[in-house]
Amino acid sequence: MDDARDALAALAAQVRSGPPRVTGHAVRTAFDTAAPGAGGDAPFAWSARTARRPLGLAALRALVAGESGTPADAVRTRVAEASRLVRAGVPGASATGSLDRWLAALSPAGRASVGAEAVTWATRLWCGVDWDALEGPVVIGRDHWWDSPHSSLLALRSRAEVRTAAANLVVLSGPRRDSVRAELALVVLVESLRSRDGAAPGRVVGWWPESGLLVRIEPEPAVLGLGVAAVASVADRRAA
Repeated sequence: MDDARDALAALAAQVRSGPPRVTGHAVRTAFDTAAPGAGGDAPFAWSARTARRPLGLAALRALVAGESGTPADAVRTRVAEASRLVRAGVPGASATGSLDRWLAALSPAGRASVGAEAVTWATRLWCGVDWDALEGPVVIGRDHWWDSPHSSLLALRSRAEVRTAAANLVVLSGPRRDSVRAELALVVLVESLRSRDGAAPGRVVGWWPESGLLVRIEPEPAVLGLGVAAVASVADRRAA
């Protein structure tokens, strides 16, 4: 872990522009063999595809809490809540508020289409995890950030859909790609950096629900080195 911290400190000292908020998406883009910038830096926009995760995660929280009986009911409730919040003029956090406003502006058919994508996403995760077997507190959909103490221009994000003390589950989509181990190594790196008692973080499991394919990596020195290399690749790409 000390080697990883030293490498990140040296990297932070070299960052001159940014901030390079290093995420799994940024790692995937940096490792892409296509031409640099080929769609990887396109501005974010809400769509059925980008909305399915936040809506699906909200549905999962409701299911785990016993507030809804099915993924369809949970998603339907969350989509309807968006319209109520916008009509009532209730301010929200930037990401959630923009999603609510976008949903409320859609036609009923548009909201139904977005909801269908979210239901499919949530159903796969709800049915694919043995929730009763998970030990300890279960955290759904909370992203973790680590900000470099050496530079305000360097921040790393660990994204996982389901977290326990023993493991972090990351839902993946699309074809299997060469960058996937680097993407998951970033999660291990951030969790290791955030550890306050020096304890090793849980393993990270990447899962493609469509195919059932799994990639599992353990919190070991080689994985931390891969995570640091992924951060360096993103920083180099941003500096190019």
